[in-house]
Amino acid sequence: MPPPPTVTLPPALACHLQVWRRQVAAAAGAAPRAGRGGDGRRCLMASAQQQQQQQQQQQQQQSTTSAGSTDGGQSGTAPINKEVISKHMDGRLYGYLVAHTREPPVLAALRAATAAQFPTGARMQVSPEQGAFMGWLVGTLGARRVIEVGTFTGYSSIAMALALPPGGTLLACDRDPKAMALAREYWEKAGVADRIDERLGPASETLDTLLADPSQHASYDFAFIDADKRGYRAYYEQLLRLVRPGGVIAVDNVLWYGKVADPAVADKNTEALRQLNAFLLQDERVAFSLVPVGDGIALCTVR
Repeated sequence: MPPPPTVTLPPALACHLQVWRRQVAAAAGAAPRAGRGGDGRRCLMASAQQQQQQQQQQQQQQSTTSAGSTDGGQSGTAPINKEVISKHMDGRLYGYLVAHTREPPVLAALRAATAAQFPTGARMQVSPEQGAFMGWLVGTLGARRVIEVGTFTGYSSIAMALALPPGGTLLACDRDPKAMALAREYWEKAGVADRIDERLGPASETLDTLLADPSQHASYDFAFIDADKRGYRAYYEQLLRLVRPGGVIAVDNVLWYGKVADPAVADKNTEALRQLNAFLLQDERVAFSLVPVGDGIALCTVR
């Protein structure tokens, strides 16, 4: 007859069984076995500690999985060791950030004018810290020729134009004549009107016109895309031919108010940005980084 199968009990159940056996033996008048002193409390304590360790491991694993689910799966099972500041960005901290941002008075005035003239569309304007970042980036790159796809009322174009060296130019594309009129007014007030090459009309047509001239290919140092979201990919492909190797293409709104990470949101603009982010992550024609400045900027250095 084969021996009965061996059954391994969970530690807690094994401890309870051990206690029960000792209680039965005591009731029958049997002496306790050597080395088993007490009533199994040590066994139960060890079991409780093991259960606590298992629960902590499960919680850590769940936390890691959660982190992975919010970053597109890129972190895998590796923990995010740095506690990012975005988790603490409340109104008070953002106020501190803006208070420590260098914003020329003309740009602060433009923010007010934009809010007054475009009360429902003012959020299309870049934020003060993003404008400062854009200006810093243009200056650090030593850019002389810049293309902006989507100018709106001119905040970002002024921030970048102020950072251009003498003789530098910025080609500003927008299809809204009312927004362009306000931009034009503030280009004059900022003293950068002579650096702006204004193009009113569909940006795709403006870029196609540039591409028709071979001398324009790989002649720009920096490009900024902040226009219709479903057109981003096409603008990006056009600009890859216009920006020189080592130049940068910056794409705005790639975090899209958090919607790109929300699986319940599936509108066309959000889907277009998700697809673009996934594409840029794999595009070997550029070096790529997505940074949480403003509403998220994708930075692509042309190789």
